[in-house]
Amino acid sequence: MSGDNSSDLKLRDLRGGDAGEAFTAATARIVGYWTDECARDLDKLLAHFTPDAEVVTPDGCFHGRQAIASLYRKSFDNFPRLKVDVKAGFVGRDAHCFEYRAVLSDTADQEWLIEGVNLMKLEGGLISHLRSFEDAPRPLAIEDE
Repeated sequence: MSGDNSSDLKLRDLRGGDAGEAFTAATARIVGYWTDECARDLDKLLAHFTPDAEVVTPDGCFHGRQAIASLYRKSFDNFPRLKVDVKAGFVGRDAHCFEYRAVLSDTADQEWLIEGVNLMKLEGGLISHLRSFEDAPRPLAIEDE
């Protein structure tokens, strides 16, 4: 930062252009994605991604629908039930963020709380990049409900 109140940090104006329309499309896509993930419908879930999409989680980076399918299949097997609450959305020009609260139920009916943010980029209306920044799962407590 310089002393003349001008900033060395250049912020882009997100209000101009089609940022609002892009955010509306991204919101519809993430809601559809989470609807199908909660339904544990792998085929419908994969239809939200471009063929060469990339998903980045704390467990690694998964390229292409086959690798992404493997990631979600493992999750579906370990956690047959999922509920997601979208807490907030944040508009961006090239990517959008969605804060969420998820409750996973494992095969022993133990519920696990995960809170985080997904950063999502779309290409042709489909998810081309999804990065999940999330807390480690913790057992759901009564005060978390």
